[in-house]
Amino acid sequence: MKLSNDITTLIALFAIVSPITSIPVFLSLTSGSSAKKRRMIALQTAMVSGLTLFVAYFIGDVILKLLSIQMDAFRIAGALVIGAIGWSMVMGKKADVLQPAPGGAMVVPLAIPLMAGPGAIATVIAIGNSDSGAVRIADIIIILALSAMTFVLLLAAAPIERILGDQGLMVLTRIFGLLLLAIAVSTVMEAVHSSFPGL
Repeated sequence: MKLSNDITTLIALFAIVSPITSIPVFLSLTSGSSAKKRRMIALQTAMVSGLTLFVAYFIGDVILKLLSIQMDAFRIAGALVIGAIGWSMVMGKKADVLQPAPGGAMVVPLAIPLMAGPGAIATVIAIGNSDSGAVRIADIIIILALSAMTFVLLLAAAPIERILGDQGLMVLTRIFGLLLLAIAVSTVMEAVHSSFPGL
């Protein structure tokens, strides 16, 4: 029964992290990069998103309380960033948030907040606070498995790009941009409803 719950948790967390949705962003950020560079960025993204989820699992709740940050405020802030990325994708523009950082580090916004975003962080914090706060090996394995799946999917971005071509990639980018916008709006709505249940 516990194994079934763990598999359900993995599937749910995969849906929230949604590395598939980040593939067009990954392709946009790494356009013109060599295959070796893309592999390195994919590995960095998977490692940073996984590390972020580990930090959230172990001490995320403590950090938010120390900084007096409400979870709903954190979710809305992350949703605004995701919404900005989605809007730029829908409009076919590269927003400032999608510009590569100095030195070529592109894990922001790819790893944070697209993958290890407010929804995923809130979920792992809730998982970490369950079972009387005890650390479970299964939870650690779930996060590791999710990081590995993220890496594999980002590596598959190059073949996807070759298959779709420029026009197909443009259409895919706009569709996933719209999905990101919907995710952002849904996150804001849920956070507002949680803060103001009477609405």
